Amino acid sequence: MPSVATPQQSDLLEGLTMRFAEHLAALKFENIPAEVVSKAKYIIRDGIGNEIAASAISEPANKVIELVKEWGGAPQSTIIGHGVKVPTPNAAMVNAMMGHGIELDDAHGSGLIKAGSVLVPAAFAIAELSGASGKDVIAAVIGGYDIAIRVAKAINPGHRQRGYHTTGTVSCIGAAAMGAKLMGCDAEKIAWAIGLACMQSAGIQSYLDDPCMAKPFSPGKSAYNGVIAAIMASRGFSGPKKALESREGFLNAFTDSVRLDDLQDNLGKHFAIMEVGFKPHAACRYAHGPIDLAQDAFALDGVRLDNVDRVTVHMSELAIRQASKPKVTNLNAAMGSTQFSIALALASGKNGLKEYWDGYKQTGVHDGMQKVALQKEADYGLGGRQARIDIALKNGKVVTRSSLEPKGEPTNPLTSAELEAKFMAMTTMVIDEKQASRISDLVMSLEKQARADVVPQAAVVDNGPSLRAA
Repeated sequence: MPSVATPQQSDLLEGLTMRFAEHLAALKFENIPAEVVSKAKYIIRDGIGNEIAASAISEPANKVIELVKEWGGAPQSTIIGHGVKVPTPNAAMVNAMMGHGIELDDAHGSGLIKAGSVLVPAAFAIAELSGASGKDVIAAVIGGYDIAIRVAKAINPGHRQRGYHTTGTVSCIGAAAMGAKLMGCDAEKIAWAIGLACMQSAGIQSYLDDPCMAKPFSPGKSAYNGVIAAIMASRGFSGPKKALESREGFLNAFTDSVRLDDLQDNLGKHFAIMEVGFKPHAACRYAHGPIDLAQDAFALDGVRLDNVDRVTVHMSELAIRQASKPKVTNLNAAMGSTQFSIALALASGKNGLKEYWDGYKQTGVHDGMQKVALQKEADYGLGGRQARIDIALKNGKVVTRSSLEPKGEPTNPLTSAELEAKFMAMTTMVIDEKQASRISDLVMSLEKQARADVVPQAAVVDNGPSLRAA
């Protein structure tokens, strides 16, 4: 069997949707290796931390939250931070917008997907509706990643080259399967949910050419679509059980070629969530390699923005397309700009959420980003994560640093202490340390919780979200 096929070669893909559905239906917490459960809890905590921080900071999310509050409806699932209960799909949507609202959500390299910003909020929104346990949520999230990551890897970078935002187009499929499992569905109904999600799949990246508020709406709508697909399937609304692989299906519509090995990839034995990396910086993942290098130059070489004449950042083609913004007009654009991020790193030595919040107000950082130029390196391939930075100082000295991949990848991981510090740094901008520690403890012992809804209920801010430290 060839490793690459056109989507039309359905005989090579036959039964794919049902195989995924059967995998989710059979997946039990007790059969999942301890290291996989541990990774899932770190990812879940990271996702909740993103949502809490963004509840006070993300202007796009908060605009949609106001709309959702106006719409009202059944009080089913909690809006993180705000504490208001709204219909489950609406809660999933706005929580996912917050999950993607501060550029600190988890990421998968070759899949070009940030599944956590969709799967984590969708899981808790449905858990509140269904009464699912902590063990249920952990197993379902792991299963959702199994599907989303495999599909994302199999269709990229071709899918991305068409202009699609994989976090929007593919995460909904994982969310639908995960959600149907949490609703107690059997394999057939999980397949229906996958099919209904495929029919709603959407998301382009035109915001890269016109900075605006739209970027977090993509994962927000992805979570909404996945959740509503799961609920509909649980109520007996049938969907196409060959939605991924059929001639009229997702793969044929969204890509020109499929890597079969990535789709199959020891399903049930290898857990794709283990391939996911964490972001230490509040920036586009493609900017992280250069940020690491700029921070090293600040800490180890004594480089300061005021003493810099010019900076050349060497990146792959897709890295530049994703993360080049030579001028920024809002905080989200600043977090998505390599130029701003390098200037911030050389000015402060840090690129956490607080540094972006403070740095965006500083004229010197905006002026400094004009010193930064991005250069495409063909040797890095289309979407390589390699990076090199050449910093020419005003005294004539040149500082050069390079890396093969950014910090936070599974092969270059953040430690458990660094992940905890990241969570505390994000959340304590909005809540106090006592509340942040309680939420952390609940997530890291999630398998002991009879009901998973204790987590979103603990992540409510008294008197509404606002910044405590900025």
